[in-house]
Amino acid sequence: MMFRKAEKEDSDKIRSLYWNLIDQDQDDPSFPHWKKGIHPSDEMIQNSIDREELYVLADGDNIVACVIANDEKVEGYADAPWQIDSDEVIVLHVLAVHPNHRGKGLARKLVEGVIEQERTAGKKALRLDVIENNTTAEKLYQKLGFQYIQTKTLYYDVVGEMTFKLYELVL
Repeated sequence: MMFRKAEKEDSDKIRSLYWNLIDQDQDDPSFPHWKKGIHPSDEMIQNSIDREELYVLADGDNIVACVIANDEKVEGYADAPWQIDSDEVIVLHVLAVHPNHRGKGLARKLVEGVIEQERTAGKKALRLDVIENNTTAEKLYQKLGFQYIQTKTLYYDVVGEMTFKLYELVL
């Protein structure tokens, strides 16, 4: 498995990974209700690749996991009691592991790669939100040192209002 930034030619494989995940998990209550072609959209994937904010784990020619890491402000994060008060913060979005590759520690390897990358870049913290009942993701982030900040209702265009748990890792 190779951790790297996504490249232009990866976009179809990344879309396919998200769509496989949506097909497999759309009825799971801990799934964040992503929708094919809407979120993550082709434009979002392409823009993230162009801005070098999309990271992948590649197994040969296959993309088996991906995540977007950027400094876009998330509405609803502003008044959370974060540990770090800085603009040098990166937020993780739409982390996905292909359903055929679960249970192999790939999400951990992917996030560890991002942590190392952003620490080296001089960022101060990583932040993310997890849909309220996604205990598998929460356990992973806690093992990686992320601290629970608060439970909050957030609004996202794709899913509307839902309850999420906010986490932060001081780098």
